[in-house]
Amino acid sequence: MGKGVVECMTKKKDKSKKDKVNTGAKVIKPIHYTGDKRFLVMARVGDSSLHKEWLEPKERKNFDLYLEYYGDGQNDYKNDCEFYTKAKETKWPRFYEVIKEYGDEIFKYDAIWMPDDDISTNCSTINKMFKIFMQYNLSLAQPALTKDSYYSHKITRRKSKYFLRYTKFVEVMVPIFSREALQLCWDSFRKSKSGWGLDSIWPKLLGFPDDKMAIIDEIRVKHTRPVGGGTLYKDIQGSAYEELDRICEEYGLTEQYDFNVYGKIRKETDK
Repeated sequence: MGKGVVECMTKKKDKSKKDKVNTGAKVIKPIHYTGDKRFLVMARVGDSSLHKEWLEPKERKNFDLYLEYYGDGQNDYKNDCEFYTKAKETKWPRFYEVIKEYGDEIFKYDAIWMPDDDISTNCSTINKMFKIFMQYNLSLAQPALTKDSYYSHKITRRKSKYFLRYTKFVEVMVPIFSREALQLCWDSFRKSKSGWGLDSIWPKLLGFPDDKMAIIDEIRVKHTRPVGGGTLYKDIQGSAYEELDRICEEYGLTEQYDFNVYGKIRKETDK
């Protein structure tokens, strides 16, 4: 970690002691990097979470799992993960608070995946996703969505003839960050309760890279719930569209989304 980043994190941690948001978070198993795994999966999970699928087959798991339970109390997932907390709020403001508190530990991982809890996949797929992410030296990426997934943006659906596509868009649903990319982007998480607008500004925060952002078509996951069908939009005040407009204006973006593809790697054998 560079000197400037260390100084920034130190200042933010000192400040957090004074102005930490009271979200009623309960820490059961705090995040503590042991060095056993290079990768971290972070997810906020409710009572219908699919995260148990991510753990099978268990013998192949090469990542640590942090879960934060936001449900109504009928589930306790602490035995499913290495790190565990409970809190309300929404995904991105809470991840901002978690990184403010545990950034020194989180930034020891090489890559961090932040999926929604309605993503259907398995341990082997997640392992392969991290492998490709590191192999292609990506900064920010996502797995493609299966053809039968609920989706918001057509670009995120799998294109079967490609291995990956270089883009300047990665959706807030399933982003994978490199350590360095997360260090640049995490402060933005507090700016949007809905998450809308964050995937618009992340490319700018990363300098609009040509070959560091991608949708990985070789890896596909299923989004199982209708867009807008969860508790998120019930938990926020105001409009997600208003958040999108506000954030893009704050960061000086004249175009909210860039759905262009800037390069493609074809599969060796098209399927």
